Amino acid sequence: MSSEAQEVYVANLKLVLLGESSVGKTSIVTRYTTGNYQKTNATIGAAFFTRTISVPSEDGIVRKVNVEIWDTAGQERYRSLTPVYYRNTDAALVVFDVTKPESLEKAQSWIEELNEYCSSDRPENEINTIVVGNKIDLEHGPLETDLQHVLVSAKTGEGIVDLFEKLAQSVPKEKYIKEEALEDLPKDPLRIRQKEMCSC
Repeated sequence: MSSEAQEVYVANLKLVLLGESSVGKTSIVTRYTTGNYQKTNATIGAAFFTRTISVPSEDGIVRKVNVEIWDTAGQERYRSLTPVYYRNTDAALVVFDVTKPESLEKAQSWIEELNEYCSSDRPENEINTIVVGNKIDLEHGPLETDLQHVLVSAKTGEGIVDLFEKLAQSVPKEKYIKEEALEDLPKDPLRIRQKEMCSC
């Protein structure tokens, strides 16, 4: 079957990055979206990125995931703004710094806050939450936690692509819509307002 004849199905995935300030949330997104590492300033409010990921297919159907990435501020003074970006969240990366145990300890509170604010939107288990330990290129001690987590380095790129591909592959097949049908769907006014509020 030629590529022109193949049906294309698309899913939208809203992803939020949560975690304390300076754990490397923006660096993770920058590394994935640009392939480069750069030191960044603290995020104010939230920064918005998009990326389309092709998902490997075993049934001959082309599947793509349009990922809306919301990189939220971790500083305490902006904490009250973060829940604005939780609505309609499909997935979350809760990031901590492997060199700062206190950021790992606070990861659970970020998860609890996310689930609290999203409980009216969807059941807790429908939000794909991944705890991510960043900065593994730096020397660090053993991680004492019961939270399942993955380890990455935004600086070297280790584990970054795999992390986002894993997220895309976790999207259930029932979330996909035929590409031409997707264009006819009504736009979510809140998502439009969120994009307008974004200072990036």
